[in-house]
Amino acid sequence: MHRDEQSEWSGRRPRGLGAPWTALVILAASILAAVPARGAVPDTVALVWTAPGDDGDIGTAAVYEMRMSADPIDDANWGAATVVGHLPAPLAAGTRQRTVVRGLASGTIVYFALRTGDEAGNWSELSNLVRWDWIYDAAAPAAPVGLTATPQAGGSVRVDWTPNAEADLANYAVYRSLGESGSFTAVAGSPVQAATFVDGTIPGGTSSVRYQVTARDASGNESARSATASLTLAVGSAAWAVRPVYPNPSGPGRSVSFRLVVPEAGGSARLEVLNNIGQRVRRIDLGALASGTPVIEWDGRNDAGREVAPGAYTVWLIAGGSRVSVRLVRVP
Repeated sequence: MHRDEQSEWSGRRPRGLGAPWTALVILAASILAAVPARGAVPDTVALVWTAPGDDGDIGTAAVYEMRMSADPIDDANWGAATVVGHLPAPLAAGTRQRTVVRGLASGTIVYFALRTGDEAGNWSELSNLVRWDWIYDAAAPAAPVGLTATPQAGGSVRVDWTPNAEADLANYAVYRSLGESGSFTAVAGSPVQAATFVDGTIPGGTSSVRYQVTARDASGNESARSATASLTLAVGSAAWAVRPVYPNPSGPGRSVSFRLVVPEAGGSARLEVLNNIGQRVRRIDLGALASGTPVIEWDGRNDAGREVAPGAYTVWLIAGGSRVSVRLVRVP
């Protein structure tokens, strides 16, 4: 990706419109490139931006207008610049969007700018100015970091990571390995747009799973793989157990999920939630449980149906002669 001459245009914008785009980026679209009839060089570029809101940074705008010119575009010559057609409809604020412009003269420098309108016909100020000078993007994004894997209801696994910061980021690819030494293959359902993925395709009987993630930009460049996130799945356990809760910490109105490990013999069980001075605030009778890894949710309320106070809590799983616990925190 080559970026040049990006500048913010100042001025007043109509009330209710989102702020101007902070990162309109132009990219060489080698994958989407159109080849002229005479078989010369690609004549196509892709432009990527982050959708603004209809009211500040929230909501959805009504329409986009993009223009291009051989001269730098500003408020004075905006009306003389060429309109770029076939733009996508605006999506919710913060969504990454793109369009492809074809039929450009190879080697000719082109400038692009963008603005948004609301349903009342008001228009924002111009976005940053982007210059395309036919220098193609060959640089891959950075490898994603902060990868975690968390068990979910129904035997699925949620994979989360820190979002990449590249302006031309297109999506992520998730790779999975079944077992501790299996090879990594792309998971069905990826690539994904957000920095999270729920894997609901883990075969039954899998004892452990590992994940890696890569980032891809709009030019098709793929990053190196992230560090591996591993998760052990309970299969045929001989003892009761309770896995780390999710989310933790959690806030008011947010339920907490517990994945239990029920041994092959199964049996009756209950959960008891104790505050930081050892007082029981909630008892949840689970009844008879079959062998497996059921997920139980606590709504954050005490036995009287009221939200518990912020603080540290201990949750005990009590089943027959077994007592195992897990800690969690409720925040304001």
